[in-house]
Amino acid sequence: KKSFQGPFRACHNVVKPHDFYRNCLSDLCLSDGARSILFQVLETYAATCRKPGAIMHDWRTPSGC
Repeated sequence: KKSFQGPFRACHNVVKPHDFYRNCLSDLCLSDGARSILFQVLETYAATCRKPGAIMHDWRTPSGC
């Protein structure tokens, strides 16, 4: 079983990050790297993880949001 690190580690087993990651890359490319897009994607992923009860660690501080 793969062990994840970072603030979203408890989330990866509940909500698979692959689609969020691909959408984030696409949106960042289309927006010329706008950090606000990155923050929106991270917030959406965090909210999606919290719904089924995943414990979220602080992701805003390390990401600069």
